Amino acid sequence: VDVNVTGTVNLLEAARVHKPRRVVMTSTSEVYGTAITTPIDEEHPLQAQSPYAASKIAADMMASAYALSFSVPAYVLRPFNTYGPRQSERAVISSVIRQAIDPRCEAIRVGNITPTRDFVFVGDTVAAFLAMARSDAVKPGRAYNAGTGTAVSIGEMVELVRAGTATNKPVETE
Repeated sequence: VDVNVTGTVNLLEAARVHKPRRVVMTSTSEVYGTAITTPIDEEHPLQAQSPYAASKIAADMMASAYALSFSVPAYVLRPFNTYGPRQSERAVISSVIRQAIDPRCEAIRVGNITPTRDFVFVGDTVAAFLAMARSDAVKPGRAYNAGTGTAVSIGEMVELVRAGTATNKPVETE
C-alpha cells in the first residue's frame, strides 16, 4: 500500500506541481482477477483477488482522479504476463525453460496446466510503454491493456518449450 498507493500519490503530486508532458503509470492485469469474459478488455470489471491487486486498483483510481481533478497528464498501462530474458524463475515460462534444458532435471514439474494466460514478450511490453508515452490517441486518466489478446494454457506453453528445446522429458503436475 505504501509503495503502490502512497508512492503513486507522491508521484502524481509531483506531476501536479511540475507539470510534465506525460506520466505513464504501471498497473497490472491482476486488477481484473479471474476473467469473467475473454479476451479481457479495459471495460472488464476490476476484482481485487489479492492485497496487491487491491493496491494497484487504488493506484489506478488515483491516476484517474488526478487527471480529472487537476488535469495531471496521467496514463495507466496494464501489462499482461510479461516474459523474457533474465526473468526470475518465479515466473512459469522461465522455470519451465530451465527445467527443460537442465540435465539435472529428469522431468518438468509444474502446477496446474489448465489455466490460460496472455503471455507478452518483454520487448512488446516496452513497445506498449513507448507507444503510451508518445501517442496522441490515448486519454489521460484512462487505463490501457498491453497484451496479445490470445490465451495460452500452461500446458500448451510447456509443450511449446519442450518442442523448442527438443526435450522429451515428462511433465509432472503438482
